[in-house]
Amino acid sequence: MSVMMWRVVTGCELLSPGCANCPSYWEYKDKGLDYHPVFQSDNLGELDDLNWPGCDNIAIVAPGSDLLHEAIRAEQVLQVVDAMRRNTNIIYELATKRVERLAALDISWPDNVRVCVAVEESKYKWRVDMLRDDVRAKNKMVSFGPMTGRIGKVNLTGIDVAGVIVETWGANPRPVHPDWIEEVRVQCEEYGVQYSTDSWIYKEVQV
Repeated sequence: MSVMMWRVVTGCELLSPGCANCPSYWEYKDKGLDYHPVFQSDNLGELDDLNWPGCDNIAIVAPGSDLLHEAIRAEQVLQVVDAMRRNTNIIYELATKRVERLAALDISWPDNVRVCVAVEESKYKWRVDMLRDDVRAKNKMVSFGPMTGRIGKVNLTGIDVAGVIVETWGANPRPVHPDWIEEVRVQCEEYGVQYSTDSWIYKEVQV
């Protein structure tokens, strides 16, 4: 299996505590580059040649960025969805903190797309509720992290996969208490949700 970075959007914007140590942000800042989100239309078709029968590829959508940022027009998001739908033998992993826009666009996401919301601490648990109730996707994931605080009780009904990310990058990675991780793992078990370390989204998981 190969994992590809599909950079259909570059740049982003700091939104909540989980973004504070974003390596993408600091890379842009250190280089004096504009971090404003930009739709990269030239990259839309770059995965088309990989769509052969039996291929086993995962594409990370807009790594270090966010396809659902408000700077990306609805018609541009739909162009990305069309490309995903065209490449049925590629699994796309799309993660966002902007679940309100994800819901507002009311897109029927193709079955080969794993739609994921990031929840870094308890005050953002509502993102899970919106993913479950307001997003039309067959495969729904939650990335708890990079953790900046305890998650607490969370309703994981309707969620297929969840995992925990512990910050290991940057000059001062924020510590995570082992009890926070265990609390999430136990709740995944209670709800019958796969607690995964396999997804690229969970590559920083510590269990």
